[in-house]
Amino acid sequence: MATRGRPTRFQIAPELGKAWRALVELGEDNRLPIPKDATQRAAWLGRDQAVLAVLEEDGSATLLPYETHGKRVEAILTELAALETEEAELQILAIRATRLRFAIYDDGRMLASADLRNCLGLSPAGAFYLSLTVFGQKATLKAKGLREISEAHSILETINFDA
Repeated sequence: MATRGRPTRFQIAPELGKAWRALVELGEDNRLPIPKDATQRAAWLGRDQAVLAVLEEDGSATLLPYETHGKRVEAILTELAALETEEAELQILAIRATRLRFAIYDDGRMLASADLRNCLGLSPAGAFYLSLTVFGQKATLKAKGLREISEAHSILETINFDA
């Protein structure tokens, strides 16, 4: 498990590559640590940053830099609100149901909301392990570890580890 501000010690050659993945603990207090290895690959996951979370239909959440993606959502909301139509209001509700703004505080942790817990299929209370994957300009949070391991094995079928 990775913890905030500390490099992960269990990954093989963690300094290599742009992709990174580890389990992080969502605490009972709803605080989610963003490990140092993740912020080294994606500075936008660093302390005192804002993050846009897109809640996905598959029960995961995609994290994106708020400065670019979140500002675009704000602009769309402004345009929709100016229309003053029922359809625009429904679109605003849909955006608010699927896109959330989170802050990464100066202690390197993010406070998870009930909406995020619900999307990830978590109960309203208690601590959980989540998979945090950083790949390029996005990160993904998942609570479904077995599916992720199955997907990883299918990707690795072409690599011979015994050679």
